[in-house]
Amino acid sequence: MAEHRTRLSQRRWKPTLTTDQTLIPSLPVGICRMETPVGTEGTEFRGLKIVNVVASGVLGAGEIDTDVLGAELSVEKTVMPGRVYLKSDDHSPVSMVFRSGSYTIAGASSWESVLEVVDWLFETLDSIGAGVNREEMLDSVSVKYMVVTGALSDGLDLAAVVVALGMESSEYEPEQFPAVIHRPENIDCTVLLFSTGKVTITGVRNVQDAYEVYENLEQTLREGKLIS
Repeated sequence: MAEHRTRLSQRRWKPTLTTDQTLIPSLPVGICRMETPVGTEGTEFRGLKIVNVVASGVLGAGEIDTDVLGAELSVEKTVMPGRVYLKSDDHSPVSMVFRSGSYTIAGASSWESVLEVVDWLFETLDSIGAGVNREEMLDSVSVKYMVVTGALSDGLDLAAVVVALGMESSEYEPEQFPAVIHRPENIDCTVLLFSTGKVTITGVRNVQDAYEVYENLEQTLREGKLIS
């Protein structure tokens, strides 16, 4: 794998100016010019917090011998049949490289974080001659789904919540799981409502959809006098 490798020119990291001339430090050149598919910069949007962005793309290298890749990588990694999991450190998002030549990133808290991991993944694989293409990796990356959290109140009566949201789209079995599981009709996602008043929205692809789900929940529960 290390033979016949094509090394791209060394990229330097430097601050980048946004349109309002604000400095954005520590991002690879070019990243700030890309769109933000999650719908916002950073980790928060109207009181909601992004806790996980799962994104995927292609490496631009065709099929990958994951066994050889795992043997040559010096970073923290786990090698499984047909795939390799790798991280830059204990607290970073997880990168998954698949034999097919695709990759997935999980555990990012913002789109900016996703792009930073993509750039790290490129540097890591390029350093051992894996034949990856940075432009293809960045151009192909897209959101698979997100996990967003928020708070509806200081506490919820879950038995009443499941009735208010509708038994046909919600379920509550406290012996098995301590939350109401709700699936909205208009947006493809799953919502967990806890007795603490916290809510977790899983499966959306942008924060606008998450906020629409949150607003609908808030309106329904307020109309049912379950929150003030």
